[in-house]
Amino acid sequence: MLATEIITSRRNPLVAKLRALHQAKGRREQGLILLEGTHLLQECGRLQLKLQLICATTAWSQRHPDLLQLAPCQPVSPEVLAAMASTESPDGVVALLAAPKDETELAELDLAPRPLLLGLDRVQDPGNMGTILRTALAAGVDQVWLGAGADPWQPKVLRASAGASLQLAMRRYPNLEAGLALALNSGLQVLAAVQQGGKPYWAVDWQLPSLLLLGNEGSGLAANLLEGVQLVTIPHGNRVESLNVAVAAGLLLMERNRQKLMAGHGRGESSIAEPHP
Repeated sequence: MLATEIITSRRNPLVAKLRALHQAKGRREQGLILLEGTHLLQECGRLQLKLQLICATTAWSQRHPDLLQLAPCQPVSPEVLAAMASTESPDGVVALLAAPKDETELAELDLAPRPLLLGLDRVQDPGNMGTILRTALAAGVDQVWLGAGADPWQPKVLRASAGASLQLAMRRYPNLEAGLALALNSGLQVLAAVQQGGKPYWAVDWQLPSLLLLGNEGSGLAANLLEGVQLVTIPHGNRVESLNVAVAAGLLLMERNRQKLMAGHGRGESSIAEPHP
């Protein structure tokens, strides 16, 4: 039951409940995820997601009365809000959302025409994971397949994704090799990003139904994911060994949009307005 008065003690049981959601174990046990910051609440409102609880400071509540309609609100002091949040300087609000269903691997694929899928093999850094998911949403990725790696529901990933995690269709493959076999059997073009030795990424036909595989920040893709697939590379200067995986994801995923736009220009079409003289 919510307290009618402002919670001012960091020893309040609600603080411990929310702090437990900073860790994967707490999220699994409670079946909840922690949303931090105004932007994520705005995304929930836009997507019509039903929040379970909002904890907010008085100042935040006065600035955002519209967002208070999304769920019951527990007033808390700034000190208590800071104890609940995982960020150093929270903007005055956190909220609870039921954890999305953990989709697991299927025996067959149910995909839209000419799908674009993204498989992430052991991407560890939450910032990288969130940035990749945000890019995937912008690029029109139909499904994201997750091997071992960062939890997409941890607070830092949610913030870095700017809410993209809440919109993407994600499926867990404890063993991405099983997903790879399914993709190949389904006739998808499987593209594995490697540091060198692959075809330049712009020379690939990204309009074909495709699965793009991206690997771990340090070791890249596991060897068993490189068999029977097409290797693609982002050529770059030799003063650096490799590109950040999130940067690579941006170049690779957006290449499909570039090719689609160029094909439209070739047919005399354009989705970009011509400037006035």
